[in-house]
Amino acid sequence: MVGAGPAGATVARLLALKGREVILADPGAATATRLELLAPASLATVAAVGLEPLLNDPAVARRCCGIRRTRGSGETDYVDFLRHPYRLGYVVDRARFDGRLRAAAIDAGVTFRRLRATGVAPDGGIIFRESVSGVTTLIRADVVVDATGRAAAIGRRRGARVIARDRRVAELVENIDSSPNAGASWLDYRSDGSSWSYRIHGPGGRAQTWRIRPSRTRAGTVLRTVDASASLLSEAAGEGWIAVGDAAIAFDPIASQGLFNALSSALVATGTLLSADQLSPTAAKSYSDAATATFLLSEAGRDKVYGNRAWPGRFLQNRPDF
Repeated sequence: MVGAGPAGATVARLLALKGREVILADPGAATATRLELLAPASLATVAAVGLEPLLNDPAVARRCCGIRRTRGSGETDYVDFLRHPYRLGYVVDRARFDGRLRAAAIDAGVTFRRLRATGVAPDGGIIFRESVSGVTTLIRADVVVDATGRAAAIGRRRGARVIARDRRVAELVENIDSSPNAGASWLDYRSDGSSWSYRIHGPGGRAQTWRIRPSRTRAGTVLRTVDASASLLSEAAGEGWIAVGDAAIAFDPIASQGLFNALSSALVATGTLLSADQLSPTAAKSYSDAATATFLLSEAGRDKVYGNRAWPGRFLQNRPDF
């Protein structure tokens, strides 16, 4: 397992619980410090991977009533989570959530090693560098799971391409550790021409405001900048490897699909690896096709809500099979 984010840690834990020997490799340097929304539609998946208790911890998650969208005209509309069968969503503190997932994986028998993937050997083994000592080591495994995020470090080395639908960055413009902790939490979205922003309140009164803009536009004064492009790996699985989370599909953060995609792809990938076919060519293609279909469906929905942005022509020109 290369990458110890939510997708990698979840696949590692689920496989270990089924008796598989799993190494979870991650340099351990970067920590997700953002607040992230889990919408009601994701809660069945959260339950399926056994993570419901985490959402009941007020240090990890805070209940969210829905999304308020204010457009440039000043018009506001609401996505009220009370209309959904689960009736609420959650704002998750990713640093604490991710830490609990890794601890749960280790408790399940996963071996955690501070390693950074630096290459792929001719026989399919992964070349790593120790984070502390700098020593290079080679690890061979029956299957390698790429959970390296948007970099898709393993998939790209296995011949897959990252196809970006758009090039955008997300900028953290406000990070308050102790804002007034009102009872009801909403995600507030505001559009402004080619860019948009959202404000979100999380556990412990913490609040963040993020601005998303095209990467070609000029940056302002910000606390942090991260890649927010919507992208898809041309093949999400192949002989001896499979990609999960952002390594397979990366969404615009406004879509609130990132954490949901991490957990749902982890669940599907685990099922694939435990099936009789495992990663046969047919199974790998089926997984890749499902990832592509998920991405296209989500992007079509995003366009319907937030407005068309060169869809589908420019993106589909990069996919000759569509």
